[in-house]
Amino acid sequence: MELVQLAGLYFLGTEEFNSSNCMMSTVVLKEKIDMAKLALSYRQLILENPLLQTKIIECPAKNRFTWGRFSAGEVEWLLCFEERQLSQRYDQEAILKQYYPTNARLPFYISVVAENTVIICMNHILANGRCFIYWIQKWLQYYAGDQPGDRNGGQLTDATWRDKSLHWLKRTGAFLWLPVFLAAFLLKGGRKAVQDTVDLSRGKQPAESNEYAVKSYGFSREETAAIRSRCKAKGMTLTEYMCGKLAQGFLQHDPDKQRVLVSMPMDMHALMPYSPEDTYGNLIVSLPAQFFRAGEMEKQVKSVFKWFKRGIPYSLSCLFAAISPSYEKVKLRCLKLCQKPVPARSPLGNFTLTYSSLGVISYPVLEKMVDAIYFYFKPQAILVASSILGGRLYMQVSLTRDLYNAGEVFALFDRLLAMENLVD
Repeated sequence: MELVQLAGLYFLGTEEFNSSNCMMSTVVLKEKIDMAKLALSYRQLILENPLLQTKIIECPAKNRFTWGRFSAGEVEWLLCFEERQLSQRYDQEAILKQYYPTNARLPFYISVVAENTVIICMNHILANGRCFIYWIQKWLQYYAGDQPGDRNGGQLTDATWRDKSLHWLKRTGAFLWLPVFLAAFLLKGGRKAVQDTVDLSRGKQPAESNEYAVKSYGFSREETAAIRSRCKAKGMTLTEYMCGKLAQGFLQHDPDKQRVLVSMPMDMHALMPYSPEDTYGNLIVSLPAQFFRAGEMEKQVKSVFKWFKRGIPYSLSCLFAAISPSYEKVKLRCLKLCQKPVPARSPLGNFTLTYSSLGVISYPVLEKMVDAIYFYFKPQAILVASSILGGRLYMQVSLTRDLYNAGEVFALFDRLLAMENLVD
């Protein structure tokens, strides 16, 4: 089974239970939205970019699903539906409660929530976070009346022959390091890893629910510069620094536990070059990263992030894909997994939280037109998504209400993401 298929199958198999088939972004524009330009630019975006006309075709007999295209008539019907949606205004809570199965809508759509704010959704089976950013900037190019170019996808370009050879060597190295990673992970975790892990769900049984909550945290340019200066002084990237702060904060919040397990997504472009303009599939894999109360946090963070450089998320996911049974069994296994309480999900899967860093967004049209941008998703773990646009750090925390106490979690993040904590 292909690695991309395995990632997509999780969302496809569990979306009805946990509503996790869409990535979302709240985009605050610097100017009031022109509704006529919004509708026209959206139509142009869909009609001129075939990837955004994609639908899923399930083929259980062939042990897979394939990528298909909506017919011209279906595209027109769906565009008319989306144009009706664009003419209305929604509140954020209503958007969070929405659930549309894959193929029920186009894989990229927009909802207006204020005179200068939209929530943009993209099917997570089809794309990852960096691709999502690419399509947001592509839409803004149409909206601004610019001539969309970037056949190679802007920041993500095709590799040369020499680069492809290097990627092949990196992938080979990832598999050579995999046994070392697994042995070290299990030995460090120990027999009581699950019982020792911080879990703010308190072991609750997941429910079929669309009840999600989100909270945004935005930092000024001066605050962002101060945080990045602190990172530089410690010889850490912002992602490393924030990961350590989050792990440390969760351990302080639950002093009876010894371990925090963080799921950290990794874009596969470094190992599998692609263009977001014509690539089908969720090209992202995750590293399970564990941190312990015993031991210096900064050293643990540095040690964990070495596994990123060695490509372990890629080889680990390839291993799971290789040993996966049939298509239908994988879907059923994923469904059963998301219905288990967090502590019952094995030492590799009982995540305390998921931390996704989308990095610095450097598309000029986004810097010119967007005042603020926040990303989120509807998983079962507490999700923290961060990005930097125009020199400002933006973070969004999302969670499902049936597993977590929103008041407790947001109060914790109010402390964790306070400037006095981030620059101490």
